[in-house]
Order: sequence, then structure tokens, then C-alpha cells
Amino acid sequence: MKQTRALVERATDTGRTLAERHAAFDDLVRLFQDMAFACACGALCGDFHLAEDAAQNAFVTAWRKLPQLREPEAFPGWLRRIVLTECSRLTRGSRLKTVPLEEGAGAASAAGNPEAIAEWRELSASVREALRLLPRGERVVATLFYFDSRSHKEIADILQVPRTTVAKRLHAARARLRGGALAEMKDRFEDRRPSRDEAFAARVRRGMFDDYLGRYRYEQRPELEVTITREDDRLFAEAAGQRNELLARDDDDAAAGRELRTREFDGRGEFIRDRGRRVTHFVYYEFGREMGRAKKIS
Repeated sequence: MKQTRALVERATDTGRTLAERHAAFDDLVRLFQDMAFACACGALCGDFHLAEDAAQNAFVTAWRKLPQLREPEAFPGWLRRIVLTECSRLTRGSRLKTVPLEEGAGAASAAGNPEAIAEWRELSASVREALRLLPRGERVVATLFYFDSRSHKEIADILQVPRTTVAKRLHAARARLRGGALAEMKDRFEDRRPSRDEAFAARVRRGMFDDYLGRYRYEQRPELEVTITREDDRLFAEAAGQRNELLARDDDDAAAGRELRTREFDGRGEFIRDRGRRVTHFVYYEFGREMGRAKKIS
């Protein structure tokens, strides 16, 4: 919990540069990515594709709303609630979608082998069916315990329930799951565990940068617009025929947590957010002087 507190405090410290805050949140993603994915898998009955989407979206939302978290130690449980909200949003008004066979982790190795493809389809279906046998509360506890290797205490903290409740739900889940279903589910989860590589964290990072993207129109000069674009983990500002790369500031400016600066000359941009933590304005400065305030229009 000390590590979690330190990372949350660093990620929300407006006295730090945006790069430092992003780096701290990257560490939070790596620390809790498997937990978020396990929670989503439990909520979505083993639909790994949707679970990845839900977990990634949850982290981007968490980054945007992190300043609203009052107790840093509560981050795991707070993140879980965001994950479940994303799961509901992705499935609202429609049945759960299953991951296309070609996108499954096992399908790549089965390419060109009809028997292997058929086996992968059967295994994936059986995993989803096994999870559907469990009530939602038991599914989440089981996925956190068996997939993410969380202790009873950690699960209790994440779910904000007594440890005895965790024990009862695990016992009930074991009773419902028969044969090799549990081992099979764990194997399938291992194939998609976010921590197996950097791809998941990289997608979350790009999602965080995407918050800034769009067209901004200067309030005093409506004919002038600035467009913020992204290339991998780099942001660019384009206006009046000029294109400048934006970088996180590396000084101790009090507003550094919101600021980016241009590489080419002494200019900087400050992004302003509303109460919902959405980016609404881009303010541009040169040599310490505000040159214009642009409102996000798309």
C-alpha cells in the first residue's frame, strides 16, 4: 500500500512535470493491470477481448479522474469500480460479444491447422460457460484469486468486503466449478495476462495522450485554429502552417503538471480541464507571455 500511495501522490502532484506524472501512472498501470483485467474477465464471463478494452478504458478514465481520489491507498478498489462501470458501458444494450477466433491468443499458433482452431474455439467456449456458472460476486473473487494470485486480504481490500466473505465466495466457486474448468480458465488467462509484455501499458499510455487530441479554436482569433495530433507517445501542435513537437516541461514551474513545451523555441502550451477532468482549452505562451487561449471544438 505504501508503494500505491507514493505513486498516486506522484501522479497527482502538480508540482511535478507532466512527464513525471505520466511515469508514475505508468507504474500504477503495471502494478494493477492484471488485477483490472481479472476483474473485467470476471464481470464479462471470460470474454478476453472485451475485458482488455474495459481494463484499458478504465485506466484512461482513472488517469483523468485521479485528482478526485481522496485516499491514495483506496486506488485498487476505486479502479475496480471504474472497471465494472466500463464493463457495463461496453455491454449495455447488447449481448456479450465473444472474441473473434482470429483474435484469440491461441488462434495465432493454430493458424492453418483446422483441428487446432476447432480445439481453441471449444476451449474458449468452455471457459466462458464455466464462468457463467458463477454468480458475479463469485466470478470476481475467483478471477482475482486464481488468475491474479491475490491474497484473501488483498481481495477483501479491493472489493471492500470482509475476508470471511471472500473465503465464502471462493468456497462456493470451487463447489460450482467441476473437472478441469478451473485449470483451463487459468491457462486461458495466462495467455492474455497484460503483464506478459508491454503492449497493454503502451495502449493505455496512448489513450492518456489521446485526451489532448483535437482541434482548438482561439477565442480572440476565431479564424486561427491549432490541431493537436499524436505519433506514438509524441504530441504535435499544428497552427498557421507551423508544426511543433510538444514536450513535458523539466523545470519546477508551479504549473508544470499541466504544461507542455515546444522543442523548437521558447514556447509552451497549457491544457485546461473542466470539473469532469475533460480537456477544454489549450493556452499558448511564448517567452512567458500568453499569446492566445483556444477552446477545444472537436
